[in-house]
Amino acid sequence: MRWRGQDRSTARFDPLRRRVKRLLLQGSAQTQCTRTANTCANLLKLSPALWTFLSNPDVPPSTNSSEQDIRALVLKRKISGPARSRRGDEFIERGFSAHETCRRQGRDLWDTLHSAVVAWIDKTLPPSLLPVAAPTG
Repeated sequence: MRWRGQDRSTARFDPLRRRVKRLLLQGSAQTQCTRTANTCANLLKLSPALWTFLSNPDVPPSTNSSEQDIRALVLKRKISGPARSRRGDEFIERGFSAHETCRRQGRDLWDTLHSAVVAWIDKTLPPSLLPVAAPTG
């Protein structure tokens, strides 16, 4: 993050990007562990997204703030115990994600959930949780 404030070029990350790509290619080509090979292949597919923070100042280079945001939920889950099924875990994860997204965007969670349920019943598109872009021009 400091490099942004110092007005430095993103080109200084090129050697690191090349090294990461080379190592992922090696990892995806190795045959000793298929899990490692598959993980490396998947990361190669996502490679452009891994470096988005270089071209988009709205994308932070680390996940520290996101990890801090979910800390309370993780602690509550540890105290009360995990859900008893994968479906329960997914419900908790998705519910908290929707809650946090609505909170950050200043939306009402209950209105959003109501709209989602109505859309499901009506078989229409649910409300998007993507941020609304500010008008330009």
